[in-house]
Amino acid sequence: MRRVEIIGAQAILDDVLEALSHYEVPMHYTIIPTAHGKGNTIPKLGDGVWPEENFILIMYCEDETLSRIEQALELVKKKYDHEGIGYFVI
Repeated sequence: MRRVEIIGAQAILDDVLEALSHYEVPMHYTIIPTAHGKGNTIPKLGDGVWPEENFILIMYCEDETLSRIEQALELVKKKYDHEGIGYFVI
């Protein structure tokens, strides 16, 4: 069993969920809808200077599901090449 964390801009959350569904990833997850931070793209701090915010999606899956999650995220990354999407597996 693996813990998967996906972090991205709130603006792309629906696309991430749609892509995961398209690749038939079991949809058992928790979403933390508001997360602030800075990665390799513009900061998303939810304030007057950097008003955008991130989400954190956490799911647990079997090892064989990881490749489908990666395919789904690659699909979203192609559409939103200007947005950073963090993907971590523990």
